[in-house]
Amino acid sequence: MSKEEIVKKGYLTPNGLRGKRFGDFELLELGSTTVSTLAQLGLDFTPAANISFPTKRYKPPKRPSTCRPDAVYLQRVDSRLVPIAVAEWKDRSKLRSEEEAQEAAEQAIVAALAMGVGIAITTDGSRFRYLDAAASATSGEVVEFDEVRDLSPAVLADLHRGESGLVRDPKSLAETVWQTIWHATKAEPKDCLLTFVEIFMLKFLSDNLPLSVLPADFRFEALLLDPEDFKQQKGTSQIEYYVNSIRPRVKQIFADRLIVDDDKVSELFGLATITSHTSIINGFAFLRSSSTVTVSSYNRTFCEILDAFQEFGSLTNIDPEFKLRLYEMFLRRSARQQRLGQFFTPRNIVKSMVKMAQLSSLPDDSVVLDPAAGVGGFLLEPLLFADALPGNIQFVDGKPRQRVKLVGVEVDVDTNILAKANMLLHLSELVRDSSTTPAALNQALANTFILLNGNETLGALEHPPRDSVDVILTNPPYVTQGSSIYRKEIEHVSGLRNGAVLKDYYDNGGLGVESLFLRYISGALRPGGRAFVIVPLGLLNRTAHLMKSRLLAECNIIASIQLPRNAFFNTAQPTYILVLEKRRVMNQSRPPVFCGLARTIGETLDYERVATPEENDLALLADLFVQFLKTSPPKVDRPTLYQDSPIAKLVPSAEFAKDERWDVVRHWTDEEYVALGVRTETVERADFIKFAEDTLMDLLDELRQAREELESLTAGDMTQIRLSNAARFQIRSGVRIRNVDLRENPGEVPVYSVFTRRDTIKGKISRIWLSDRGIRPELFPSVTVMATGASAVGTVFFRESDCVMTDDVVIVQPWSRSAERKWKKQKVADALGVPVDTIVDEEVDDAFEEHAGLTGLSEADAPSQEIDLHYLAVALSQTIAQGGYLYEAKLYTKRVGQLSVDVPVMADGTLDLERQRKIAAAAKRLDAIRSRLEETGRWSKAVRLA
Repeated sequence: MSKEEIVKKGYLTPNGLRGKRFGDFELLELGSTTVSTLAQLGLDFTPAANISFPTKRYKPPKRPSTCRPDAVYLQRVDSRLVPIAVAEWKDRSKLRSEEEAQEAAEQAIVAALAMGVGIAITTDGSRFRYLDAAASATSGEVVEFDEVRDLSPAVLADLHRGESGLVRDPKSLAETVWQTIWHATKAEPKDCLLTFVEIFMLKFLSDNLPLSVLPADFRFEALLLDPEDFKQQKGTSQIEYYVNSIRPRVKQIFADRLIVDDDKVSELFGLATITSHTSIINGFAFLRSSSTVTVSSYNRTFCEILDAFQEFGSLTNIDPEFKLRLYEMFLRRSARQQRLGQFFTPRNIVKSMVKMAQLSSLPDDSVVLDPAAGVGGFLLEPLLFADALPGNIQFVDGKPRQRVKLVGVEVDVDTNILAKANMLLHLSELVRDSSTTPAALNQALANTFILLNGNETLGALEHPPRDSVDVILTNPPYVTQGSSIYRKEIEHVSGLRNGAVLKDYYDNGGLGVESLFLRYISGALRPGGRAFVIVPLGLLNRTAHLMKSRLLAECNIIASIQLPRNAFFNTAQPTYILVLEKRRVMNQSRPPVFCGLARTIGETLDYERVATPEENDLALLADLFVQFLKTSPPKVDRPTLYQDSPIAKLVPSAEFAKDERWDVVRHWTDEEYVALGVRTETVERADFIKFAEDTLMDLLDELRQAREELESLTAGDMTQIRLSNAARFQIRSGVRIRNVDLRENPGEVPVYSVFTRRDTIKGKISRIWLSDRGIRPELFPSVTVMATGASAVGTVFFRESDCVMTDDVVIVQPWSRSAERKWKKQKVADALGVPVDTIVDEEVDDAFEEHAGLTGLSEADAPSQEIDLHYLAVALSQTIAQGGYLYEAKLYTKRVGQLSVDVPVMADGTLDLERQRKIAAAAKRLDAIRSRLEETGRWSKAVRLA
């Protein structure tokens, strides 16, 4: 029996085997240890003598007991340690083909059967496949569980208990309720957000808390009567009953004025007592009554919102992506984003910073702090990541316990409430656990999110921690104009705060609130602790000799990573991730600085924030940074590419001295910037003026020509044709294709969904997968209308053939179904050399596919040439724009069929195809002019003038 790996990894303790904590389970990360060794070391199972599962790709060992699983998941039952799942981890390059995936699945199933467990998992670290080992052995084929989430303790628990239920994404619900609240109240986005969260919390608690905690009269369902019946029973309206009865009960369950009972938190800030003054709700826009508007007058709207929640269904299994994106959705709705943006960091940036922090490696009782916590993303998202802090929060004997202490400080009351509500959503599994009491949950919220607003100007700055924090993740506010008020406030604070005289403690000479936070951060870290801080470019480039010298006296700069412009919703100002490490001794050497240029963050940098997972420099830089930390950094005497990546360099620490700029721009040459697409070439000022003049003159001339051309072309006779005219058009919806279908069946057929960009695709899917489900890619080009989507609804595109549209896209083609059938029959007859009347209508589609051999046809091949497809796209777009369709007016097939388009006609009344094509061409040129105008603006802003 070889137990070398078990011993080396510290799993063998004096009290027997103990795996790495994985929520309620334990994890053994292995690879070299056999099944028989695990049994001999005390795991409660008997290795299988033989396995009947037939493999096609994987060659199993002759003896099942010699299987070596990469990971074994265990459950401790009294004194027994019972295996419940095994996993096989594969490099991403070895899971690309179906054959490789089959081999990995078979290997995992064989290992699971060798240990007698029912769950087998294969993964490359980013995609997970869950296999039912017992069912696979019975059927002789690989059988999967109906589970698509990434592996987490909750997912494993659901699989183990057979409770892998439907996961719901309430995004559409949030969008609908947002519109309803805003139209009714015209409240600020923050107030709309607070209102949505408050109602969401009521539904969430009603779906998850037992009746003994939240009785029937105080639950969401109690409000679902007809307004008249409700008033007859309760003597009041639903909204008044909620405000006067249910709302106070929720606040009673999650009471405010709760004493923080974690002594370590109080000690952190040098305070004898900390009181939590907030609940999980306290923002209800409908309470803004006046002499003309009362709470009861909003009852119809309130009932409409209740109906939307009820129609949506249970809030038991909530999609983690929704939890992460909730606040982002409301932020995008605001034209006055600064108020919300002050406490919001985009989720993709949070995720990469959490990865860089390597929280899973922290020892027990470590402290992770966010002194500007906002809605709590930096502290809560790690709970959802398998490589961060899953299962970090537990409840033992009715009290909350955290392996790693998470502490978030905020000065704003409403934001503190949002953070607590956010945390409750992140703990939804624990909320459902009958052994978790509301009092314990509320205590966990109070112990985690601290409201320090005794001095509303200084907030967290009034009580700086001292040498006690292991990791800081934060995006502090940055203000330079008017920031002197903070300095003045500090000067007037008398006495000690956590052993410090604040005016001396913050005397670092820096400008802006962010420089005060950097002083706070450097003092808070324990030796060896690290801080990951969002800072503005101006802070790094400022001449702030005193601030920089004092910061360097306490910390080493570990990394400086430039984020792209517009990475944050509320500012185009360039921002950075600055990583600091507290020096262990005064004369500690300084390592080279990891520098990065993140051009992309996994989503578009505009209002829509469309996911672009294949374009995520920041995620790549996070991986490289982790690698940098895990290895001894090489000595460098000049900026040097790291791991041959063009976006990462190691730079000598001397380049980050007190008198130097701390940004990374100067460490890439102009040629390197141009090659990366980060910076345009340098242009002389005179050349810039001449080029701009010439460009604008050309654009003005083109605009004049386009106007004259369109006026001339549209002056002729037109006829109006209704799209419901079945002799002219066919209208249909696309097909349902889920994200999981795309992930599991990649291929070459583009799938289009509701996006506002013409070239944005949902993904590419396997042609075989489509064929197996009777789905045929589009044979002809078409015009598509986005049926839904807050910003996409009504958007019209021309689409080439050989693609697939999802079911929230309406497809319009200017020929009848009978014309298309007749066209297909002729093609089949030609291919078979038989008379066309021998082809049966009912069999024409299958016969065409089998014998005609035609796919991906062009416009010229279309069954009818009377209406040009490009013109139809222009005319339909104009009709929809004139109709003013918004999100609430969804454009599904029935509504699209009610639309009409104006089509040019000749003197004899026949459709004028030539004029259609000329109008379509002119509209396309106008679109090109608009693009040039946009590009010229971007260029003039970004160009470097010499």
